[in-house]
Amino acid sequence: MKEPAQDLKIWIEKELFHAVPVFIAALDRHLNIVYANEAFKDKFGDWEDKKCFDVYKGRDSVCKDCISRFAFSNRKTSVSEQTGYDKNGKLIHYIKYTVPVIGENNHVNYLVEISTETTRFKKTEEEYKLLFEQVPCNVMIIDRNFKIVRANKRAQDMFESLKGEYCYSALKGRKEKCIECTARQTFEDGMQHTGQHVWKLTDGRTLNMHVITIPLKNEDEKYDLVMEMAVDISKTMKLQDSLETAHNYLESIINTSMDGIVGISKRGRVEVFNSAARSLFNIDPGQIVSQEDINTMLPKGFLAQVSEEIGHTYLPEAELKKSNGETFYGSLSGNKLQGHGEKIGMAFSVHDISPMKKLEKEKIEAERMAIVGQTIAGLAHGIKNLINALDGGMYFLKSGIGKGDINRVHKGIETLTRNIERIRLFSKAFLNYSRFRAITPTVCNPADIVTEVVESFAAKIIENDIKIKLQMEPPIALAHLDYEKIHECVTNLIGNAIDSFVDVDKDRDKKIWVKVYDEEGSIYIEVKDNGCGIDKDHRKRLFGKFFTTKGLEGTGLGLLMTKKIIQEHGGNISVLSKKGEGSIFRLRLIRGRLPKISD
Repeated sequence: MKEPAQDLKIWIEKELFHAVPVFIAALDRHLNIVYANEAFKDKFGDWEDKKCFDVYKGRDSVCKDCISRFAFSNRKTSVSEQTGYDKNGKLIHYIKYTVPVIGENNHVNYLVEISTETTRFKKTEEEYKLLFEQVPCNVMIIDRNFKIVRANKRAQDMFESLKGEYCYSALKGRKEKCIECTARQTFEDGMQHTGQHVWKLTDGRTLNMHVITIPLKNEDEKYDLVMEMAVDISKTMKLQDSLETAHNYLESIINTSMDGIVGISKRGRVEVFNSAARSLFNIDPGQIVSQEDINTMLPKGFLAQVSEEIGHTYLPEAELKKSNGETFYGSLSGNKLQGHGEKIGMAFSVHDISPMKKLEKEKIEAERMAIVGQTIAGLAHGIKNLINALDGGMYFLKSGIGKGDINRVHKGIETLTRNIERIRLFSKAFLNYSRFRAITPTVCNPADIVTEVVESFAAKIIENDIKIKLQMEPPIALAHLDYEKIHECVTNLIGNAIDSFVDVDKDRDKKIWVKVYDEEGSIYIEVKDNGCGIDKDHRKRLFGKFFTTKGLEGTGLGLLMTKKIIQEHGGNISVLSKKGEGSIFRLRLIRGRLPKISD
């Protein structure tokens, strides 16, 4: 072997000790540091006249498990992992090689300690270890024999034993490898794989796990280990099953509903259009329906109203159009759908009221015919009474003439005159009632009609010392009404309210309240008074036949005519009254049933 050059030999002997990037120190048998290189001094500080435990550990006494003392006696080189403090008091990790210096007589008087700092690597190792143990899922390392090499605490807490066990046996209680094994797939192609597996716990419970496997490759891209990470998705699976059950339940309700149900997403896509809706609108089962199609079938602006309003949108009666152009009547109920404060779509239902509307029409016609019959019966009765009254007048007139009794003649003439006037009034009212003129609707404002009627009674209100209050709750939308006939109805009600004060106490503060308002798709006109009121027996007879409490001044046809006109408009009239306290007559005109204007 060729000797090294003299200058190299000198450099090695004098400079190498201080040039190497490791910490080197020499100790005597009393653990005094007798020599150290520059790297040692840079890391641990001044070392002269100090003990090793003072410099390395910052202690004032020998370490309990001191490796150096043991090396003096066994004379063997040892390697150990150590922790200590640098010259700034910062904790460091290092690997220390303790080498005995064997002198003459095979005796050890000195030790040379060579240390390499591993603080950075130790920190990284601890971080990875912490991540491995604390990650919120089950983590295992599996070798090519499918044995579990390592498992984190979370996985170990779930099973009695894992390390050294076959994964398919420990996790699933199987005797053979799983066909769907994700670890096997990763070993075969070196790629990440995912899957769902069922684990069987030692207490008999089963868990649904979502599993991900990745290869643990070295620098040469080779691998003999796979990391398997598993998350318990049992609750998610249970929730998914519950949601699926709820979805199927709701879908069944929607599909079996007798009402048409339609759901539209926020993007305008028709997501729900059940079989009842297809039947109502004459849409084939396989035909795709768009929002534009639906708009043509519904009243103009209905979908826009549902989309914009918060809460419930209801049309009790609306004319709807089928795909073939035919029309039918239905009630519409719609809602804007919201989730977390944002619009997610809208839904509405359609209930076919065509059969009910037909029955209502038949009922109105039957009631009208019944009223005609009652009218004829009342007319016959009224004529009979009038004939009797005329006979009485003629008797007084004839007997007075025969006896020359002028007073008796005058009484007969007065009786005949009074009953002839009654015949005139009775005939006029009956003709008006029995005329059955077809209503002719126009677009008008209900508030204008009521205002005009109230103003027409101004003189009579003042004459009778009555206070009248007109209340209109805006906005009152325009409606299809026969202006003159509704005017007649309101005139009858206000006239009756004025007449209700005829027999009341003179000291009473006479008041009439007239109110017009829109509510839930209907127009309401109310006339309220604090007059004489109507007793229970008379209330039953108000609309049934000729009935009046006004004597010669009344015909008993005013309320009958009012009821007939309101019914012809698709509405109704109701009354609340208490004897001696007053009455409330209420007209209800349902917008969805109002007559249409002829083209």
